[in-house]
Amino acid sequence: MSSHTTDLPLFPEEPETISASKTLSDALLVRASAGTGKTYRLVGRLMRLLFDGVNPGTILATTFTRKAAGEILNRILQTLAGAADPSNEQALQDLQRQVNDTAITHQQCMSLLKQLLLRIHQVRIGTLDSLFSQLATSFSYELQMPSYWRLTDEMEETWLTARAVEAMVGEASSRQMQTLLSMLSKGDIKRSVVGEVIQQVTSTYAACRRCPDDVWDQLVAPSKPDQESLQASFDALASFPIPQASLRKALDKVLDLYRDGQVDGLKENTLIANYVKARRTGDPIKFGRSKYPVEIESAFGDLYAAVRSDTLRAVQLQNQATGELLQAYDRQVTGLKQSARTFAFDDIAVRLADRFAETSVEQFVQQLDNPVDHLLLDEFQDTSPLQWQILKTIALSVTQLREDGSRGSFFCVGDTKQAIYGWRGGVAEIFETVTGDLPNVHADAMNISYRSSPVVMHAVNRAFKNMTRHKNAAKSADADSCDSETYVADAIKTFATDFPEHLASRASMPGYVELATCSEESVGEDAEPASIDKHTVWKASAQRIAELNRVAPHLSIGVLTRSNTGVASMITYLESHQVDVSQEGGNPLVDSAAVDLVLSALMIAEHPGDPRWAFHVQHSPLGQLPEITADWVRELVTQSGLALAVEELVVQVAPHCDQRDQDRLSQLVQVAIEHEPNATLRLRDFVQLVRQRRVERPQPAPVRVMTIHQSKGLEFDAVFLIELDQNPVGSQAACVVDMPDLSKPATGITRSLSSKAWHYLETSWQRVFGKATHRQVTEALCLLYVAMTRSRQGLYMMVQPCKAGNKRTATWLHAGLSAVETQPVKESLDEFAAALDDIEQPGTLLYRCGDPDWFEHR
Repeated sequence: MSSHTTDLPLFPEEPETISASKTLSDALLVRASAGTGKTYRLVGRLMRLLFDGVNPGTILATTFTRKAAGEILNRILQTLAGAADPSNEQALQDLQRQVNDTAITHQQCMSLLKQLLLRIHQVRIGTLDSLFSQLATSFSYELQMPSYWRLTDEMEETWLTARAVEAMVGEASSRQMQTLLSMLSKGDIKRSVVGEVIQQVTSTYAACRRCPDDVWDQLVAPSKPDQESLQASFDALASFPIPQASLRKALDKVLDLYRDGQVDGLKENTLIANYVKARRTGDPIKFGRSKYPVEIESAFGDLYAAVRSDTLRAVQLQNQATGELLQAYDRQVTGLKQSARTFAFDDIAVRLADRFAETSVEQFVQQLDNPVDHLLLDEFQDTSPLQWQILKTIALSVTQLREDGSRGSFFCVGDTKQAIYGWRGGVAEIFETVTGDLPNVHADAMNISYRSSPVVMHAVNRAFKNMTRHKNAAKSADADSCDSETYVADAIKTFATDFPEHLASRASMPGYVELATCSEESVGEDAEPASIDKHTVWKASAQRIAELNRVAPHLSIGVLTRSNTGVASMITYLESHQVDVSQEGGNPLVDSAAVDLVLSALMIAEHPGDPRWAFHVQHSPLGQLPEITADWVRELVTQSGLALAVEELVVQVAPHCDQRDQDRLSQLVQVAIEHEPNATLRLRDFVQLVRQRRVERPQPAPVRVMTIHQSKGLEFDAVFLIELDQNPVGSQAACVVDMPDLSKPATGITRSLSSKAWHYLETSWQRVFGKATHRQVTEALCLLYVAMTRSRQGLYMMVQPCKAGNKRTATWLHAGLSAVETQPVKESLDEFAAALDDIEQPGTLLYRCGDPDWFEHR
């Protein structure tokens, strides 16, 4: 098969550079697609500032991880060092191209490198969290930060949450808590009061911070018909002669449920839904084939009004209870943290946003310890509204015209197609907010991939541009505001319409893309094939990965899943094929039996009466040492400290371990050293930390398994996408937020409601819920885009057979790739696309493009 793709639009090998038409005093917003050299562009911008003589202390560059921040600084130093070498002319030319200045010399690079190293302590390239911590230090008095405050870690934050909830529950009377929890859970009181409150707090607290006190009171239930009118309508409905038995039965069920107070059972009732739909469209009311008698439509309208009122009243009470709960929790946790002098990053961000909302740009500039003249923001699509409310003040300070006629510069780069962190507050619409919040913002785009082969880029273009062929995209944009499918369709159409043509830089790079359904799993010669489920897909994918790893062990292979369950299962299946595999972000250290043994030794001191830990220690190499007792371990920790105690236990265990376990034991000692400054008296807190924290192996394996979120920023020779059979929409968040202006706090919040019950809501709230669904669908498409663009050359996707019209990522993907009539198959690509209905058949090749033996021609 041919691997050449000369018919595709191709560009030169060099990444895009700073445009000569754009001055550095412009505010520049760059939309950079995957693999197009985003970091290269940001580094070029930063070096251009330095070559222009800008003081590095006045430049602020932020990104989302310490690793990414370190990469930016390393690239600057390495690029300057290479270009400073008089014998390396190519490096100098590369730098000149990157900063768009052919006059730069080796000597200038050497001079700038020396100056930068001498002032490296002034270079501010870091994460948003570190920036906010620095600002909190500068504005500590204004933010009412206690002296000697420090940041919490994840374990301590969990502990503080539990303590605050316990204190809140302890202060309330039994009757108050019973009433509150009944309102929260619509009458169902859970067994664990503290556990229920913690769940409510963790799912809703972040959304309402900085919001006005009445933010939970914006959804108001309408009044229902008076009791006399309602009774008359009920009598009419109960006595009217209806010839169709099915309709009579359905109506009686509705009446019985309402009389019994079971309003929850009516929220998604089919007869009620049909009534609402008919009222909107003007069509007759139907139940199955039965037409509803027009004589009692008015009476049914009274019933609907009563059900609507009761349903929204229940939500209103939930909102009221949630607001009261969160206000009480906020008082407790704020006081607890203030006393302990410990704060999470979000606590600092909230205080900064509150302060900056009351501070003019001029006041902000005057109070800064170190002025910022040039602001560079990386991965801007993952910025949350709260973070932008802080960054906006800094951005305005650098873009406003000063008295001397000068201004600083603003640069942000990101990709709304890679906005996959909505669960932690990221909102891609922030991109559109920038142009309205800042003056003279210019936009630029980068769509030339320097990562992926033309074959992979062709498949990516085809998949997303043609995804509107799926029936889930068929709903009209002006359809009912209470129909969730309208927002699903609009999200797909918007993503497809806005999707830019991706171009491949390297014409000669071979590649291969495949989408196929999984075959039935054989269970014996005489037995029927087993049903195809996700485990069947995982097993078959593991076999394909093992085969590719055997024939091409030099390849880096990324195995990407949607869930942590998928990660664990794929690692198990791959290890059964003797594949050397690692998990991105690492595994908890207890994947080593030696580490688990050390933790058991600590636990015998924590719980001397628990026989589990003693049994484990006694039946291990530590059991041969008579001094390893509960008293000895406790005394060791008390006298030497946690880190030295762990190290002593490791010394006893290590001689009995292989190299892998010894590496994990060394990492355990390092975790203990890091934890010791914040250690509590309870050893179980440290043990719990070790069991939860993921620690990477020293050397990653050639096959790496991870979630799609963890793969962001990475690239692999070959990518296997495993979990494509899920509903892209998923379940809604615990609460829905109305935030018309992303640079300001939310104006309304309500507890979530099933999409089948949206018709009870006012139109304005229907659109708020619809916008949340739109965002969910968009994020699902972003996840698929991120996953597909991690591949340099090989992209393998296996799915379960299903109906072509099902709402699954797999069917959306197949609808785009199978668009033969809209994008003719190109012979030079060796491309094949199956019909839409072929996804229903097991063991079927749905799409193929490129050379299956691509790895032999690298």
